Amino acid sequence: MSLIAVFGATGAQGGSVVDQLLKDPRWVVRGITRDADSEKARLLASKGAQVVDADMNDEVSLVKALEGAEAIFAVTAITWESITKLGIEGTGEQEMDQLINVARVAAKSPDLKHFILSTLPRSYEISGRRYRLPHFDYKQKAVDWIKVNTPGLWAKTTEFWAGWYVSNLHTMPLMQFRRPPMSEAYVLMLPAPSSVVLPIAGDLQTNCGVIVNGILMAGPKVFGKIAICVTDYLPLKDVVTCFEQVTGKTATFVEVSDASWRKLWGLSGLGFAAQLQFSESHPNWHDFEPDRVVTVDDLGVREELVDFRQAMAASKDEIC
Repeated sequence: MSLIAVFGATGAQGGSVVDQLLKDPRWVVRGITRDADSEKARLLASKGAQVVDADMNDEVSLVKALEGAEAIFAVTAITWESITKLGIEGTGEQEMDQLINVARVAAKSPDLKHFILSTLPRSYEISGRRYRLPHFDYKQKAVDWIKVNTPGLWAKTTEFWAGWYVSNLHTMPLMQFRRPPMSEAYVLMLPAPSSVVLPIAGDLQTNCGVIVNGILMAGPKVFGKIAICVTDYLPLKDVVTCFEQVTGKTATFVEVSDASWRKLWGLSGLGFAAQLQFSESHPNWHDFEPDRVVTVDDLGVREELVDFRQAMAASKDEIC
């Protein structure tokens, strides 16, 4: 059996990878988390995962966590707490530093065969310097650092891009359908036209793990490639329509100005608005670096994925 070390093991992406690979007897799964004694961490351990503490901000703590790993899945987490404390730019810088810390340690490992790095598109470059999304671009600065400073690690690296999570509809306040007082209808209110297309990951809790498993199975064939977790490209108006069809509730979409959005959500809200604006101009992630893209068909996993409608139906009670 081979050992894979999975960062963010109690989060959305890492948790999906852990759950998927625990089903595969070829893998020993080591879940890396900031608190191995948390309820979620104990649940992972009860399922058969090794669970260890490590802090991506502390390079020394990563050495033991990655010891003996033949594969690594590295993902950072952006939280409202970090945005509030560090700002949008500072949070992006922190993500970059965390990925570089992991890369430094991973590059020294004699056992590592495959490094899977969860990143996002180069928004600033793709948009002709019109949109700068720290949550996207600082991950790519980490990629650039890896290419220059640890070329041996880059030679066995695959990037993984996860689209918009369906779970955002019930976990992210900015994206929730809301029912106004004295109304039976729901409203989705965003700083974008209803025609803006979202790159949607479907049920990330399933799909991330499925695709990462496909990456691992493909091995050297996908070194230097990008695997994209997007099951649907849907306009916001179709998101609302699907909500109505799945839940049986009436819903409408309301576009608000950036100024009003900032009053509601502050500077962090403007960062999300910029993501929607980027998506309006550049909706199709598969077009960004086509020579490097490996599709779910290439990986042979399309039939295992859960699309947007299926994911919404499964979580409709949480969404409304």
